[in-house]
Amino acid sequence: MPTSTTDLKSKIQDDVPEVNVQNHLKVLGVFFHLLESVPKRYATDEQSLDEFFQRATYRLQLWVNKIIKIGDEEQPLQEHELPPLDVALALHSLMLSPHRYFEDSELRFRQLKRMKEYPLNMMVAAMCAGNTEYDEVKCHAALGYWCNCTGLAFGAVNSMNNDHMRSVICPSCQEAADVSWKGDRGFAGSDFKHQCRKCQMILTHDILRAGKFLLALNQTKHDPRICLPNTAVLVRGELDIQMRCPAIVDEVRKCLENPNGQLLSMGDMVNLAATESHSIMAYIAERLSRPESVLRVESIPMLLRAFDHSYSFTQDVVDALHHQHPFIRTIFHQGWSRPNSGGPSHDDLDIAYAQYGEFLQRIVTPNRREPEWKDDLIWHTHQLMPQQYRDNIVNYIRVFLDHLPRGEDLNGYRPQHDASKLAPVSIWVQGDPVFHTKGGVYYSPGPNPQHCSAAGCSCSSVCTSTCSCGCCQAGIVAHSFLKMEPVSDILSQ
Repeated sequence: MPTSTTDLKSKIQDDVPEVNVQNHLKVLGVFFHLLESVPKRYATDEQSLDEFFQRATYRLQLWVNKIIKIGDEEQPLQEHELPPLDVALALHSLMLSPHRYFEDSELRFRQLKRMKEYPLNMMVAAMCAGNTEYDEVKCHAALGYWCNCTGLAFGAVNSMNNDHMRSVICPSCQEAADVSWKGDRGFAGSDFKHQCRKCQMILTHDILRAGKFLLALNQTKHDPRICLPNTAVLVRGELDIQMRCPAIVDEVRKCLENPNGQLLSMGDMVNLAATESHSIMAYIAERLSRPESVLRVESIPMLLRAFDHSYSFTQDVVDALHHQHPFIRTIFHQGWSRPNSGGPSHDDLDIAYAQYGEFLQRIVTPNRREPEWKDDLIWHTHQLMPQQYRDNIVNYIRVFLDHLPRGEDLNGYRPQHDASKLAPVSIWVQGDPVFHTKGGVYYSPGPNPQHCSAAGCSCSSVCTSTCSCGCCQAGIVAHSFLKMEPVSDILSQ
């Protein structure tokens, strides 16, 4: 573990090479131009971007399931597997949620493990001379393979203008259907509706989200190696699905059983939700929050966060893309990602590395702060090397540091207390479901979660609610979902 700011900066520069940051900036510049070219199809730019982001996320699903599905985990991406630019943009936002990305790549989309890091070098090599888009000659193999496998245009804007349909699966009967993106009941709108030809169920976004939830719950029953999305714990940078996941699954299933002890079907939920004038997801949340449930009421929004959308991933990629857009604009307008501008100097990046190191050192103290755009750039580049980021961050600061879209604490992640005024040991005593800063970061247990791990502390206290050394970092714990005291909670180690 680095012991000084200078040591930490030097270590970061070794672990996150400057060439990676420069290539990241080139890709961010391409993303800026891509977003500037989004067709204006609605009354507001935000609506047009929202459809574009939804399409990009859908196309990312196709890329994961149809393009990179072949090959073992040790096989790197091949030339024909280069992601279209909008897919690369969505992948970028997916990877900037390290915990969720790790969970998905380990449990749901193991083909993602083929990418030891984000394909920066592959993308830069495929760019045109002006670094504003792909060169069609250089990406010819990828273009042909993508079109053959998906039936969609490779170019993002071309696809938005010409690919009018997407596929959905009825969660009740598993019938596939092609539905329109646009229109009064199109998928891109909040009022999406489509009647399934086979079972006649009226599909809506709410029903698709509930279908995703029931599918995930059923998968945990049949495969103990899988957990409900967003519930695994990272310990020492490694995924632990046994610490609390089975207990969460058992309790969720109990809450959603009928009087005969069987899990409610999709049809049952539709009818019961209608009877109580709820959306289906609101009805599920209400069932999980009843007094007889041992799930903590304040943790229900977090537990259901992965089902705020119907896409396959744990991360809400569409929401993350909206939150990443201002950062992409900031980097461009600062001149760092502007094509042919030369980008930041070596001295500029040296300052950014120093700021990132100082941010990391302060984040595990009561004097923590939000990242600024320069250290945010280094932090993002670091996260684009998922396994290395997990290993490095635990080595640097003894806890895992996650990254979530700004504002997500308003959707089920709002801490009960002002985190800026709490010492780490106080967070442990309060047993908050999650610890966050306003920028959307939280901690999970470090290398030795049972004992005091503060540098220079010799108290060796076991971290319980009676620990009073006042300097313990191991007291910062991961989410706690069950109604138990923090000391005995199987979810708080």
